[in-house]
Amino acid sequence: MIGTLRHPLRGLILAGCLAALLGLFAVGQAQAATTAYPAGVSTFSGNAEGWKATEAACNVPALCTASGGYDGGVGVPAGSLAANTNITVNAASLFKSTVTLVSPNFTVGSGGPAKVHVDRQFSQGNLVELNPSLVYSVRLIDRTAATESTPIKETITATSAFKGFEQASAVKAGHTYALAITAETSTTTAGSSLASGSTSAHFDNVSLSVQSGNEDLGAGGGAITSSELRALITSSLIGPAVLKGNRVSVKAKCPKKVGIACSISVQGLLTKKKPATSTRAAKVGKGKTKKFALQVRPKARGKVKKAKTLLFKETVRAGKAKATVYKRLKLIHR
Repeated sequence: MIGTLRHPLRGLILAGCLAALLGLFAVGQAQAATTAYPAGVSTFSGNAEGWKATEAACNVPALCTASGGYDGGVGVPAGSLAANTNITVNAASLFKSTVTLVSPNFTVGSGGPAKVHVDRQFSQGNLVELNPSLVYSVRLIDRTAATESTPIKETITATSAFKGFEQASAVKAGHTYALAITAETSTTTAGSSLASGSTSAHFDNVSLSVQSGNEDLGAGGGAITSSELRALITSSLIGPAVLKGNRVSVKAKCPKKVGIACSISVQGLLTKKKPATSTRAAKVGKGKTKKFALQVRPKARGKVKKAKTLLFKETVRAGKAKATVYKRLKLIHR
């Protein structure tokens, strides 16, 4: 009798142990979340998001120039940082330009493993004869410790499409950091018949992703803070906005990592203190996107109809957390 009961009992015990192990694994997976800096992934959809060119120089200033900054027409999606080299006079010389682009400072909440990501593209333009190439690097600058590392360094001859590149790094909790991209464009062949020309390097979707626990509220991670909410919603306004008649439509998303539904309000602005449209508010489920239709105010209609971009104010509430962000988006007229 005992022999007949032992086998089914053993099966029940094994099944219970397996379920418990799977439960622990699921909790561990749910709590292992990532936070992207600075203020989310830098998609540059609408503006430079605080990135600035700190260096733009050419080794032969009389013959070539370099420039760096925001390019709203190129990217995945449209919008990226550009490092351009322009050769104005043909001469039997080799050229080298250097452009450095630096992100806003940001402070990480959790320390440990991290990843640096960038999507990059390089066009030789009409300087193919000079065989230009790009050497770029992405540096992680620790402002607190006054140190830096170079997680990404790569040489490119030419790419017609954007390609992602990612490397491991590490950060310390509470330290303030910045990301810096340095693009060095150089020629290996002296000019012969080319009168002038230019090359361009583009960088998009730049981020430092830090692994951290207890950030996914849907997995029981706890209440989200206002600062965490602000970091998550920096890229939640989705461009471009569309003007049709006297109505502007724009999409906003409640990030899945918020863990609960968001109460979102959106308003178009001429400046931060001068509204251009009405305000619309709605409840949006986690991970969901909603289109907001905003009525252009009569006094702002003339300026909005001429505008190529429009500033938006987005306020999001999730639980007890509240955050407001501003973002400028491309405005399409229909």
